[in-house]
Amino acid sequence: MKEEEKMPIRKIAKIFPALLIFSLVFVQDLPAQGHFEFGFHYSQWSIDILRSIIEDALSDSLETELKDKILEDIQKDYPELRERSYIQNVSFDSGGNNFGFEMRWYPAGKNGSFSLGFSVEKTTMRVSLPDVSADLSVENTFTGEVSNFKGRANAEFLMKPLSFHLSFRWDIMPSSRIRPYVTFGFGAATGTALEEGQLTYAYSGDLEIEGEEPEHYESSENKTLKQLKDEMEEEGDEFILPGFLPFLQLNLGVKGAITENLYLLLDTGIWNGFILRGGIACRF
Repeated sequence: MKEEEKMPIRKIAKIFPALLIFSLVFVQDLPAQGHFEFGFHYSQWSIDILRSIIEDALSDSLETELKDKILEDIQKDYPELRERSYIQNVSFDSGGNNFGFEMRWYPAGKNGSFSLGFSVEKTTMRVSLPDVSADLSVENTFTGEVSNFKGRANAEFLMKPLSFHLSFRWDIMPSSRIRPYVTFGFGAATGTALEEGQLTYAYSGDLEIEGEEPEHYESSENKTLKQLKDEMEEEGDEFILPGFLPFLQLNLGVKGAITENLYLLLDTGIWNGFILRGGIACRF
């Protein structure tokens, strides 16, 4: 990735500590009722709620890719074989987690509704195709004899971005011991998070030709998106990786007071996918 493409996210990363320092200095000149809240949270992440939609989309996009790979391997040994029919079934899975440290500022004090938050987040995001079945029928162009290949494949993409976030929260019934809240926020991770994302795939299967022993085929690969990008560009194909990874947050939750200044939080919502989050916070 070119150096100039990384500059915007470096500037973004520098803004967050600068804003924290600014708020710490600026708050000293505000009325004394302003409060800070420090917290830690942990979340489970997935996009499985969209499973059926994703499976349909991936089935179409993977059909040509996997079929061509299998056919290419077979034709190295049997150049006379040509595709006759192909059937593919795709299953999808996703999962991951997130944890982060957050500082929030309530400018109106203890019973204020609005708060501004800064956080540092570490998220693990895994999307995979744990089981792809492929049935390829091939025909000998000289004899017309039909043979069948039956195989299985799997693939996974894993990414672990470190990101910086700014969020806005509104507590409903802020003076109550149990209070609902809504949070809106955004953040970003450097383009390195994408470049270092790991893509793995593997397939294996057997070609059954009448009168011969089954021919076994298998292939696997593990590479980063940066390696994949470099390989495609060497072949003359374009592969664009953005200079940063954006995050969008929209959460609904509930906050319960354990003591006067200690709180438990539970929420769910959007985090470049869907999360279920629990946390603890202490207000000063």
